[in-house]
Amino acid sequence: MKSKTKNKIAISAVSIAIVAAALICIYHFFFSTAAIKGEKLMDEYPSPNSAYTVEIYQNDGGATTGYAVLGVLRKKSDSSYARNIYWENNTDSAEAQWLDDDTVIINGRKIPNVLKDKYDFRYSKN
Repeated sequence: MKSKTKNKIAISAVSIAIVAAALICIYHFFFSTAAIKGEKLMDEYPSPNSAYTVEIYQNDGGATTGYAVLGVLRKKSDSSYARNIYWENNTDSAEAQWLDDDTVIINGRKIPNVLKDKYDFRYSKN
C-alpha cells in the first residue's frame, strides 16, 4: 500500500516538474525579450553620466514580418551586462534621448528607470 502511494507521489512530482519546465521555456522563448539578440547595430547612446549606453539594433523579421528595433542597455562598469529594454516591431529605425542618468526615450517611448522598466510592443499600451 505504501509503495503505491509513494509511486503516485513520485509520478505527480515528476509531472509537475515537467509542466513547470515547459511553462518556463514557453515564457522565455515566446513572451520574454531576454532571448532576443540584436542583429545589426545602428547606433549607441551613452547616458549623461556615461554609466550606461543604449545600443540600438535593427532586426530583420524575414519573410513573415518587417524590421524590428531592439534597444539594449549596457553598463560601463560591467562589460557582460546586457538588458533588453526596448522592443518594437514594424519599424526600421530608432532614436534615443536620455532625460537623466536613469531615464531614456526611444522613438517617443519613455523608459523611466532603465534598470527596471522596459518597452515591449506586445504588452505596452502607450
